[in-house]
Amino acid sequence: MSNEVVVRVNNVTKRFGERVIFESVSLDVKKSEVVAIVGPSGAGKSTFIRCINHLHAFDGGSIEVLGHVLVGGTQPTRAELQQLNSKVGMVFQTFNLFPHLTVLDNIILAPMQVKKIARQDATDQAMNLLKMVGLQQKAQSFPKRLSGGEQQRVAICRALAMEPELMLFDEPTSMLDPELVGEVLEFIQRLAGGGMTMLLVTHEMMFAKDVADTVVIMADGGIAEKGPARQVLEAPRTERARSFLRRVLSPMAHDDRDLVANGGDET
Repeated sequence: MSNEVVVRVNNVTKRFGERVIFESVSLDVKKSEVVAIVGPSGAGKSTFIRCINHLHAFDGGSIEVLGHVLVGGTQPTRAELQQLNSKVGMVFQTFNLFPHLTVLDNIILAPMQVKKIARQDATDQAMNLLKMVGLQQKAQSFPKRLSGGEQQRVAICRALAMEPELMLFDEPTSMLDPELVGEVLEFIQRLAGGGMTMLLVTHEMMFAKDVADTVVIMADGGIAEKGPARQVLEAPRTERARSFLRRVLSPMAHDDRDLVANGGDET
């Protein structure tokens, strides 16, 4: 991890109507850093991560992403958003694959249309990505023929095909059956090991502890605690963080293996 800051969130506030989702949130993310965002349902975790690539507008403060500055209450131009989105990959809870396109065509569409990459070059790149996740044999399959875990791995490949400098994951395993979670987390862990800068909203506490450099606990309209992953999850300093972690620990927990998930994040 370098000292170069690639995401700088400065006093950001987000409202939905009169409802304040979070207020005056600040966070720096360094190049090659993996930041896991956890917290109770409804704390605004998903909304926060979507503000970073302006899928959600925000009301106050500023966010600088890879040199692009977003200012609360203003709308970036279409060209500015295209430049930003060419550098930032996003993987959602729901896989968002185009059902009428094959796996291969799902992956090559954006590189061809946005980056004007030749079809053969885009295809070669896509097949290499599919090979990385063990799905090269599914290239001509349609999404409905894939398991949830396979669809999510394809969605990650689709994001990586744009060669992003930053990856955002919004609860990437929350829609998966428990037995499929591991295959997706394993690939995300490989990306982390390869130096990809990532922000990850997750309810997988063990994964956050093992993979993240930094853990952020969001609660009560802001950041309750942030710091090195093991310190935050093993010895939180604030009572709000401690109360959250007590709730996501099994009553029978005696060690890390008994960490369990909290619910999804509506916002």
